[in-house]
Amino acid sequence: MSFFETVLGQHQVKEQITTLIRDSALPHSLLLYGETGLESTSMAIAIGSLLVGRQIFSPDEGRTFLSTIEQQRIESGESESAVKDKGLPIYIDQGQAFWIRPMKTQLSVEQWYTLLEKYINVSSDTPRVVIVEGFQTANTVLANAMLKTIEEPPRNMHFIIVTTNIDNVLPTIVSRCMLIGMQPVPEEELVQSLTKEGYTGDIRRAVRSARGNPTLARQWAQAGGIESLEKAMEVLECVVERSHFFTTLALSFEGLSKEVVLDILSWLRVLARDMLALRYGTESEKMILSEYQFRMQMILPRWSSKSLQRIVPITLEAEQALRLNVRLGLVIDGVILALREAVKEDI
Repeated sequence: MSFFETVLGQHQVKEQITTLIRDSALPHSLLLYGETGLESTSMAIAIGSLLVGRQIFSPDEGRTFLSTIEQQRIESGESESAVKDKGLPIYIDQGQAFWIRPMKTQLSVEQWYTLLEKYINVSSDTPRVVIVEGFQTANTVLANAMLKTIEEPPRNMHFIIVTTNIDNVLPTIVSRCMLIGMQPVPEEELVQSLTKEGYTGDIRRAVRSARGNPTLARQWAQAGGIESLEKAMEVLECVVERSHFFTTLALSFEGLSKEVVLDILSWLRVLARDMLALRYGTESEKMILSEYQFRMQMILPRWSSKSLQRIVPITLEAEQALRLNVRLGLVIDGVILALREAVKEDI
């Protein structure tokens, strides 16, 4: 089994990395970047596994590994709520692989110093790997501390940094890393993968809506995806109303799960793209959600191009907050107010 088997698409990157590792020519620092959902963490784990020579963590973006660690912590006496609320500073796989993830909302420099002092500040005769996930949450203090290490790394140590926003990474770190941009997965490959995974229904529509993003495609292929789309359309309609928009939307979101809210946020981006396409005269057959064309046209005069473009960062920031376990109600309120602010000058 190839360590890259569970990573969809990215064929050129897989070939390049495999060749570099085979020739002992892989740079000691890699920077993986791409939008949330492109499975960058799975790619990082696969690369680390190839370097070490065995599967590290687990191939499903580390979910099985993390679940096992959580269960062990609960069995050792930690409360379930504490375990779910806060991860470990460092996850370790047999002393060869180290994984740093944001604790609550961000990475901290203390995590890095702990890694250096206890685990990796010496050379090794065998390959070792450090994966730093969620680097878009790192502050300048942490970035500068990491810079000193990757400039003069211990022997046989490789660093794999993962971020959803390369623009926030210090140029000095970027210049010292091999850059790997995660690309959307080709439509046919993603359709075949979801079919093999057992998804049913209108898979091709889900894939087209996700625009090559495997995580989004799976979310939309699940039961309830269309209901989430309808809710997203209602959000765009309601937020341009002059009165009672906040109360109406807040009540409509009551009782929804985090997973459903994530679906709604994803559909908001798709609707925004289609509305921009409508504004610039795109034919309906080229739209992803052409069945919503009439409703989109009805509100399009009240959404400027600038406000529609703002929907993407607003929803991506909200998704990141939810994945970092920020309270659901706070995230929903923030999205509603941010969308209203985006259109306020136009209504």
